[in-house]
Amino acid sequence: MPIEASTVGRKGWLVVLPGQVAAFGSAVCLIDLAAIRSVTERLQRSLGELGRTDSTELTKDVARYGEVAMAGTRPVMLFFAITTILFASVVVPLWRGSRHGVAVGLFGMGFLAPAYLAGLFAVSLMEVDLHSVLSSGVFEGLSNPDWYPRGRAAVLGAAAMACVASLCLLARPATTRWQASPAPRMALLLMSHLPLVAASVTVLNFVAIDQTRRLAAERVRTSSQDEYAGAGEFYLAQAFATAWRYAPLLAVAGVIALVLTVLVRRYGVTAPLLVGLGVVGLPLLFLLLLVSLATPFVLSGAGGEPVPEVLGTGPNWYPPAIFTQVSLAALAYVVTVALMLRAAGDGDRLVDGSVAQRWVPLLRRFRH
Repeated sequence: MPIEASTVGRKGWLVVLPGQVAAFGSAVCLIDLAAIRSVTERLQRSLGELGRTDSTELTKDVARYGEVAMAGTRPVMLFFAITTILFASVVVPLWRGSRHGVAVGLFGMGFLAPAYLAGLFAVSLMEVDLHSVLSSGVFEGLSNPDWYPRGRAAVLGAAAMACVASLCLLARPATTRWQASPAPRMALLLMSHLPLVAASVTVLNFVAIDQTRRLAAERVRTSSQDEYAGAGEFYLAQAFATAWRYAPLLAVAGVIALVLTVLVRRYGVTAPLLVGLGVVGLPLLFLLLLVSLATPFVLSGAGGEPVPEVLGTGPNWYPPAIFTQVSLAALAYVVTVALMLRAAGDGDRLVDGSVAQRWVPLLRRFRH
């Protein structure tokens, strides 16, 4: 059963969602180009006012600024172009209007939003440093235009707020006239597993650090005096501090997963839930990847130092244990999303006008 979008037309999704990304991206690129042109004109005017005969190096500085500045705008243009294409591909299922397509579109919008917001933050840091390009001291007083950082920040801030507003609009059931469908039991079981993974990884980190301390001390005691510089207490302290930094991040991820589980159990597969599953997806997967690769022992800096090797890797059981827990958590999330989208698609049989609702009253009449 097709689902109509009530706030904007189905075809309006193609304009409102990817269109805003393209519009804000074009505005940022135009601001960058205007600033580059303004600085280049000021550099050329300053060069002309100097009237020096030995201006070859200064001319090279001006030319180098233009090349570096234009090269700096290419990643920004590429980012907004790719983002526009990705959002447009996600909007296509929304435009088609089928229940399964709308579910995929809701999840896809939520999944892309954190990456887009992180990209906007990265773009805000990609300003050309004038003094890192110009080697000559005669241009020391020059800087980017005063309006450039404020105008750029305003456009990027508006782009972020527009993205958040679009997500809030999509999450409203009235926007797509979404009707909740029952959640699969397997999805609930898998979602309830995610908070346990966050707790188990935290416990494994501290248990491994404690065992590593004992193994390192024993290795130093049984080795020759000049083999190791010490038991590596400094590196153990670094690993312990990293484990404490991971603990609140894992705790927040576990609480969010627990809240989503409770909402699914109580309300079923709703539009806000599909958007929420997408929003938490990319940060959750990134956190799992970070925990599995950048372990407290890897970040301690003990690798290659004159300390026991166990300080750089942890106990033998630790890497496979962490990898198993993280892999199961990632797999649980992926399977949960697949089951939720499938349940949303199967909801076509439960909405108004379905075959079951049309024929069940007739069958009951026939029985009586």
